[in-house]
Amino acid sequence: MEPVSSSPFSLRQIGSALLIGSVALLMLGLQPILLGELVTAHAITMEGVGIIAMGEIVTLGLGVVLGDALLPLSRYRVITVIAALLVAGLDGITSFASGDGWITVLRAVTGLAEGVLVWVTTSVIVRGYKPDRLVAFFMVLQTLTQTGIAALLAAWIIPSAGWKGGFQLLGLFTFLSTILALGLPSSLKPLTPSAAKKLKWSATTALPLVIAFLQMAALGALWAYLEPVGLDQGFDAQGIQAVISEVLLMQMVGGTAAIWLIRRLDIAATLIAGGVVLATIAGGIYALPAGAHSEFTLLCAAFGFAWLFLMPFHVALAFRADAKGRVAVLVPAAQLLGSAFGPLIASLVVTGDDATPVPIVSVCFAVTMVALLLFARKRWMHSERLPEKSFSGKVVLVAGASSGMGRAFALRLASEGASVVVTARRKERLDTLAAEIELCGGRCLPLAADAENPDDAARVVAASVEKFGRIDLALLNVGGAPAIDMRKMNAREVTAYMRTNYDTVVNYLFPVLDQMRKQRDGIIAHTNSLAGFLGVPLQGPYSAAKGALRLLFDTCRIEFALYGIRFVSVYPGFVATAATANDGMPAPLEISEAEAVDHILYAVRQECSDYLFPWTLRWLVRLAGVLPKPLTNWILHFEVPPYPEHHDDSRVVT
Repeated sequence: MEPVSSSPFSLRQIGSALLIGSVALLMLGLQPILLGELVTAHAITMEGVGIIAMGEIVTLGLGVVLGDALLPLSRYRVITVIAALLVAGLDGITSFASGDGWITVLRAVTGLAEGVLVWVTTSVIVRGYKPDRLVAFFMVLQTLTQTGIAALLAAWIIPSAGWKGGFQLLGLFTFLSTILALGLPSSLKPLTPSAAKKLKWSATTALPLVIAFLQMAALGALWAYLEPVGLDQGFDAQGIQAVISEVLLMQMVGGTAAIWLIRRLDIAATLIAGGVVLATIAGGIYALPAGAHSEFTLLCAAFGFAWLFLMPFHVALAFRADAKGRVAVLVPAAQLLGSAFGPLIASLVVTGDDATPVPIVSVCFAVTMVALLLFARKRWMHSERLPEKSFSGKVVLVAGASSGMGRAFALRLASEGASVVVTARRKERLDTLAAEIELCGGRCLPLAADAENPDDAARVVAASVEKFGRIDLALLNVGGAPAIDMRKMNAREVTAYMRTNYDTVVNYLFPVLDQMRKQRDGIIAHTNSLAGFLGVPLQGPYSAAKGALRLLFDTCRIEFALYGIRFVSVYPGFVATAATANDGMPAPLEISEAEAVDHILYAVRQECSDYLFPWTLRWLVRLAGVLPKPLTNWILHFEVPPYPEHHDDSRVVT
């Protein structure tokens, strides 16, 4: 089975790792049900709930840390099998135990082995393709598994076999996960090639772990005591278990939303907003009068959504602090330790069977996290985006490089060590650009060509490969059109304008695709336009061509994915370049050429499928897509100039 894009792992290996981690974390999602049943059966006390929950989660986090620090990557698969068998055996033994002390010890030892299994999963995630998004997939899979098992426990296992049957079921699932270990790689490579490149700890590198710890403490405190808090609200046991299942379901919805939004939202701002939301939810639960079942259920649903939506952002924050992933591999440990510390502190405010004050503990943790992140964001963080992917040593082809954004893009990548092929029609400008790059120590191959000629485009690609051996990135930055009023045009003129913006891209696209299929790797980026999403007055043929290219690239993403080829479509709004200075188009919210190149570089480095900018026009375009068509047309018609009184209608019937 082929590796996933630039990931060193196959789909089977990634799937096996994610499933093993999901099984290892089953107990975390089932704690409110199983620990609540243990209290009901008088196998443990209410005061013991926090200690038992804390013990297993703390050792789970320690298992992740110890696995990363001590376990040999050369025995990766064997370690997985041993840890899974140990967890399965301890789950079975737990079903025969009773008393706060014995169950605390058993679950603490179990947590250590579960942590090793989480390390197994994390080790694959941080080495995989787009790890921040991959961790969101893991969260969704983990929650889906927990939701299904929780429903099974509530509907069948606990009514028939009690809490003992619940732990025996956990042991069975963990034992079966040893089969999944066969799908893992037998060994892994270190994240860094030598000990000299070990992580240097600082306030910046520690910050993601502290934020993850505090946010999960806020979540864990309320989650561990959700059943008794619900009982205080007047729910019966079956009713609060249904609410817990709803929380797990909403976690899955939140995780799914994170998959889509993790690379579209500001990381720090999202975590700050999430902390405020968590504090509001916990405070609302505390303030609810007894019997407010609907309000309690809605707050719990929001709690579940926020939980899994925010967790992938912890990993994204960690990769911003350390691009190698050495901080990210420790994020699960920080999350787990926070999830344990929260219930521990909550247990100090519980009196007898009264868990009413627990939400206040969650509020305190959430507010602390928000205050720290606000302070740290101002003092320590200089970048609001994920670490940049470097193209040093890569081969980059830029079509349309003689001026404007293409020229600036080529200069930027050449400055960081890329070998650049620049092409356009104006040879003298290409030669000047090449001389500028080489004067600064870069490597550049200028190739004059007409993008409207497919033979010229194929020749450029062939010459690039002959010179440098491959093409790692191609930016297709060709096309453009002045303001054109279709009321004054004929069919041939419209077609010609469309060819200028469609054929020019396709002529380069397919020779580049042929080369990247041989390489089984590469990125093809295309400078599209926000006009590709709606018909813009005075840009009809241009909008039509850009819309067609948008759909063509969407299809390419599907059909060429197995070859490891990634596609990036950038959609600028109005950009102030020499070519647009006198094009006759109004340019609201226009940005500079340098700003536009910054956006394009970010989209390419993060391999964003579709990247619209600036944000003001991005949201206006999206708004136009949901507004009624007559309203959108009415707004846009103000950009249409008056129809000339004297015109020749004979031209439009050619």
